[in-house]
Amino acid sequence: MGAFPTSPEAGRGRQIRIRGAEQERLVFDQCGLPAMTEAAATAAAYAVITNDVAVIIRSSNRSTSPSFSSQQAYSIESILKPGNSESPALNESTNTMESRSVLLVDGEPTICSVCNDEASGRHYGVIACFGCKGFFRRTVRAGKNYVCRYEQKCRIDKAGRNVCRSCRFQKCLQVGMEPDAIRPDRDKTGRQKNPRRSGSENSATKMSANSIAGELPCVASEKDSVVSDDARSCTRSFSVNSTSGHPKCSIPVGDESVLATLCEIEHICNQLRDAHPVITKTSITLTDAVFRPSLIVSRSPLIFDGSLGLAGCKEYFENLRRLIVLLFDYANTLKPIADLTPNEKVSIIHNCVSQFALLVVAYHTVRNTEMVSTILLPSGHYFHREKPVIIIEQCEDKQIILLESRIEIVKKNILDVVLSPMRRLGFTEIEMVALKAIIALDPSAANLTPHSASLLAVARGSVQNALYAHLSSRLSPADATSRFGNLLLLIAGLSKMGAALCGMMQLCRDLSMKVDPVVDGLFFNDSC
Repeated sequence: MGAFPTSPEAGRGRQIRIRGAEQERLVFDQCGLPAMTEAAATAAAYAVITNDVAVIIRSSNRSTSPSFSSQQAYSIESILKPGNSESPALNESTNTMESRSVLLVDGEPTICSVCNDEASGRHYGVIACFGCKGFFRRTVRAGKNYVCRYEQKCRIDKAGRNVCRSCRFQKCLQVGMEPDAIRPDRDKTGRQKNPRRSGSENSATKMSANSIAGELPCVASEKDSVVSDDARSCTRSFSVNSTSGHPKCSIPVGDESVLATLCEIEHICNQLRDAHPVITKTSITLTDAVFRPSLIVSRSPLIFDGSLGLAGCKEYFENLRRLIVLLFDYANTLKPIADLTPNEKVSIIHNCVSQFALLVVAYHTVRNTEMVSTILLPSGHYFHREKPVIIIEQCEDKQIILLESRIEIVKKNILDVVLSPMRRLGFTEIEMVALKAIIALDPSAANLTPHSASLLAVARGSVQNALYAHLSSRLSPADATSRFGNLLLLIAGLSKMGAALCGMMQLCRDLSMKVDPVVDGLFFNDSC
């Protein structure tokens, strides 16, 4: 996965592998674009026929089964390394949905041959959706050469088709898409007044979503002499207005597909459920939690409706555990964090856990209620500005009274410093997922190697550029700049209140009160 466009060596054509039934052929031309020879076309045709037959056989077998899952379950492993998924039940559920989708209309399947999404018709020789058609066209026209970091074993389906460009393009070729069928003289956007220049002519190259879930722009490896064009930051050239003669400001350009992929990751992480019941452990190592986050607590639905009433200390720690599991799932999905060592992941999670939890809670509170004195929790409980978390009526314990007063201060500050600005801004989901990635992709986290820190810095920069491009496309330059600054100030507020949250729990420890062991290990482990 993690496709990085690279330039071919001087004097060589670009190489593309097409897997046949018995051997692997290399097809290339001198221009660097894939060429379908007769032998390659035969191999590709054989591959698509074999694939279609296998899918139809699975469909007939599944149709005789008395029952099957009506919902497709996704796991982190199925998105990142499908070949090594630890949950066969999840793969079986996904295969069931794929086979169930094969319905024949006039002798042709109605699903995309590449990603199993709903097909829009026959494109470049195969039944495909508009997304895979456009991806194939852009790849061939741009002459991109992607490289997979997981031995061409990435799973390409509706949920994970944006994960690895290399495997997606190989899948397009395997099912029989014909590069020669692309007509360079046809462009749906019509003739442009100012035609785009090719990548080699541009002074700066546009960033793409190259490594979120495998594709945010990452720093090229040290052995590579050519830096990936997707890892270069881009600015629009300084230009002069022909009528007024006034110079225009240089505006950074980011690929908004980065934000679309972040939204997809957000939805996948929120919908993750455990395929089998998991016994929650009170004492686990953080390294174990990286590999199996559900050991902390089961992946219960995120409700955020306040229907279960006021929360106490017990509910606070239960909800914090659930948010920690959500953060582990997020770190295991968002690249380049997903590619780091377990110890580096733990350091990153330790660095951002309080900000991450506050951002999730604040966003869903603003989204789901207009009550300005309420903080909604993912379990369905809530905190209220005026109602105590600890019942202290007729309590003479000064320590308990001190702790409750600290909790009240933290609650009010969260409402005023975090939730109130979000309401004023009209905080959107796209802005939320961007801030979440910016918080997580912090290159200053402890115990990171220089290479890992540089990967995070590049990925974070790509998200910031994409967010600014998103705002610039919808607002005037002045308004876009102002809103961008206000959004980044939200991170400062989250950091401030995250520190206050840690201080409140430190007070619990100082007063020898019981603190959840998992929370204690993650928040106060000095080795992280």
